[in-house]
Amino acid sequence: MDAFETHLPKEIVPDPLHNSFNPRREEYAVAGKILRQRSGFVFDLEKDGFSPLHAAAAAGQVEAVKTILGLDEKLCRLKGRDGKTPLHVATMRGKTDVIREIVSSCVDCLEDETVQGQTALHLGVLHQEIGAVIAIVELITEKNRIDVLYKKDEKGNTALHLATWRKNRQVIEVLVQAIPEESRTFEVNAMNKMGLSALDLLVMFPSEAGDREIYEKLIESGAQRGREVGTTNVERTTSTSTCQAESQSHKDLVKYFTFKKHRDSPSEARSALLVVASLVATATFQASLTPPGGTWQDSHIPAVSQNTTNVNTTYQQAHIAGQSIMGTFNGVAFTLFVFFNTIGFAVSLSMLNILTLGFPLRFQLQVCMMAMYFSHNTAMTSIAPDHVKLYCILITSILAATTPGLMRLLEKPIGMLDQFLDSMLQKIWRFISVKIIPWR
Repeated sequence: MDAFETHLPKEIVPDPLHNSFNPRREEYAVAGKILRQRSGFVFDLEKDGFSPLHAAAAAGQVEAVKTILGLDEKLCRLKGRDGKTPLHVATMRGKTDVIREIVSSCVDCLEDETVQGQTALHLGVLHQEIGAVIAIVELITEKNRIDVLYKKDEKGNTALHLATWRKNRQVIEVLVQAIPEESRTFEVNAMNKMGLSALDLLVMFPSEAGDREIYEKLIESGAQRGREVGTTNVERTTSTSTCQAESQSHKDLVKYFTFKKHRDSPSEARSALLVVASLVATATFQASLTPPGGTWQDSHIPAVSQNTTNVNTTYQQAHIAGQSIMGTFNGVAFTLFVFFNTIGFAVSLSMLNILTLGFPLRFQLQVCMMAMYFSHNTAMTSIAPDHVKLYCILITSILAATTPGLMRLLEKPIGMLDQFLDSMLQKIWRFISVKIIPWR
């Protein structure tokens, strides 16, 4: 137990900031400091190691906090004694209104750590401020900062470790529920620097009441003892067939690289989509200039009286310089090429238009995309031989213009069809696994 206690945060001892607040006296003191220092934008730390914003946050003075942050939002990340920010002290005092005000001004302060590596969420759990913990978890989810839930302090403890050590069932439920389902089992089994999971803490430090409910909640979330986490996958693999193990590995790999709303940054996803859309637009536009098989380099119109039974008749077929060679000999294949190439080009331009909403110089960008659009259509109709030219004109004009709208209409039905096919494939695989593979 002594060895483990070195890996748990020390109880936060009372300090002048935490205990000496008389709300009315402090309100006047903070207001006076703001008025004295408003013009200089300088907020030095007081002798006790805290700034006026720390004092206002700890006292729950929302208006004073707004006033100070109105002067300089960066002050919300100013660290005082032990590396505590105003968000830290507000959380320690359970001032939920101040917490929301600070985070709305600077969401990055959710990640700020004290000298012990503790975030505001750690401190809220340690001080048993359930309201503050709930407010922070809601803000973490709302601001898409789920990674803050997984942060560890200098001893490797997550907020869930501390909540389990404190035997706070309500906080445990809030934390577990906030973890996305696809990564819940992994995160619930995170281990500290002593190799202990949250479930280990519950078993090592039993109490008279509440342990059973906490135990059931952790088990329901996939929690395991630290020694079991590393061996579970091995046991599962040896108890199933090789084919099933490979299938599970493939599913895990796909799930790992799948975009997760609460894990992945929307800005990173947008950047990736911009790159993909740009590559598709480039590839499809290049294909319209150099179609498969190339284009004729000369014009040839054979005489009517020419013997059509000649062996070289194929090479003497009428053509015009610049027209597609594939289209001359196989109009159906060329029309299909134009059809799919146009869909890819139109959808990529539509994606670029959506992903660049709010960008500077967007009008100029739209002019460029419109120029590319008409250049593509002109190129495709120009290289089309006469016998398929009408189809190509219809495809590049009507289909290209309506494709983005059709994609939006077909998105839901196609998604439902995909889910249906996926469920059918899973049923077929289960049938094969049960009926066929065991008999091998």
